[in-house]
Amino acid sequence: MGPSFPGKWKLIDSTTGTVIARRVGLADGFCSRFRGLMLRKRFPRGEALFFDFKKPGRNSVHMFFVWFPIDLLYLDSSFRVVEVRSYLRPWQLHRSRVVSRYLVELPAGTVSRLGVRLGHKIRLEKRF
Repeated sequence: MGPSFPGKWKLIDSTTGTVIARRVGLADGFCSRFRGLMLRKRFPRGEALFFDFKKPGRNSVHMFFVWFPIDLLYLDSSFRVVEVRSYLRPWQLHRSRVVSRYLVELPAGTVSRLGVRLGHKIRLEKRF
């Protein structure tokens, strides 16, 4: 089973105060990281998938069986944006150019629409 989007977490750009996603799924185990967004029919605005790779490295993602483009935010261990990739198309592979610990997958266009940039600090917080 893939990651769920229960709405218990939200993602905020601490640099600007902007809410990036109101419903965040966590992909923090091998199976949930491998599955990611595969076979989902849609990825609505306001959702995100947050990956914890457990240790820093040049992490990669695949877009096999993902039917829509997405944006990527690679974060370092202090949740600072260290790489941005917009409109990654289906059936592509992407390996980060820099060392990262976390990855955020967002619906395509989110990064440009919200103005998330390199160096911005991101925070994941529990919704109440």
